[in-house]
Amino acid sequence: MKLHLTLLVCVSALLTTTWLTGCSRNSTPPPETPRVVKLETVATDRSNATTHFIAQVRQEQRAELGFETSGHIESIRVEVGDQVRQGEVLARLDPEPGKLRLEQAEANLEIAVAELKQQQAQASQQQHMFEDGAVSATTLTSVKTALATAQARYRSAQSERELARRGVRQMEIRAPFGGSVVARLQMPDANIAAGQPVLQLEGERHPQVIALLPSDLVAQMHIGQEVHAYRSNMSNQPFPLRLRSVAQHIDGGATVQTIFDSAGAAATGLHSGENLLLALPRSDEDSLSVPLSALVPGANSSKTTVFVYQKNNATVHQRQVITDNIVDDRVHIRLGLSSGEQIVAAGAAFLTDGQSVVPFSPDTRLTSNATP
Repeated sequence: MKLHLTLLVCVSALLTTTWLTGCSRNSTPPPETPRVVKLETVATDRSNATTHFIAQVRQEQRAELGFETSGHIESIRVEVGDQVRQGEVLARLDPEPGKLRLEQAEANLEIAVAELKQQQAQASQQQHMFEDGAVSATTLTSVKTALATAQARYRSAQSERELARRGVRQMEIRAPFGGSVVARLQMPDANIAAGQPVLQLEGERHPQVIALLPSDLVAQMHIGQEVHAYRSNMSNQPFPLRLRSVAQHIDGGATVQTIFDSAGAAATGLHSGENLLLALPRSDEDSLSVPLSALVPGANSSKTTVFVYQKNNATVHQRQVITDNIVDDRVHIRLGLSSGEQIVAAGAAFLTDGQSVVPFSPDTRLTSNATP
């Protein structure tokens, strides 16, 4: 009985092993379901024929005003926003120190005049005595030297008096041109140093537009070129500007300061400090572009790739590209793609090189294939 039981167990184990082995040989893993992707055909980008930059309005005439001498501010006669006329007194220092310096300079000049007259008289007298043989040439030379010294002191005293007079005039700040006060940097009764700013003044009716533009774009522009600008509250009403000048210095190696003029009716209503939107023609108008979502950055951010669709075998292959400017949500491609190729426009980050895909369309169905 035990022998028959042992034999039955062995036969059962052998049959079970054979059955399992047969199942493992005949079963195959289910095929991987292709991923649905959204494709876009690469084409010339003409929808972004212009690119936009922020610019700021300022007046052509601008000045930061201060006193030429140090002193105590007696009064500031204007406030921010006040309109001023050319030559109008805007601020004044305490005049007493200036008046005292002028009186001292005038007194020193009087002394120098008296000394000069005395030396001139002595020089004339000694000259006659020398001609009569009463004095030596050495004595005459000494007298002439003293006369030259007196003449130098006289000229120095004259200069000091003129400087003192100028100092009195500089006790006042006068408007160098008509305009408006845009900043008041000091208060009355403050003590300030020479040249320290007190007021900022801007002219009127001569607005300019200042913009920092990419150096490669500026290199293709010319003086007098017309561009269009938009105000924030009138985005559908462009007005013309003309390029007036370009700075020779490149800021940070990438941007250049440019100045545009606006004349006539176009300049009406522009306010200093107002931001505008410049619309400039693109130099790469015929370049290719792809959506930002199509780009896959490399591990070290030094390489950027896209997935290109191969229609013959319904797979995607990763390809490195060289990018250029970014405009809105699209990136211009300098190298790596050709017009007419299809790339994955969305979901590229989840793909692998050579992966099978199915182009997305409204009637795409994969659920029936995926169901066992």
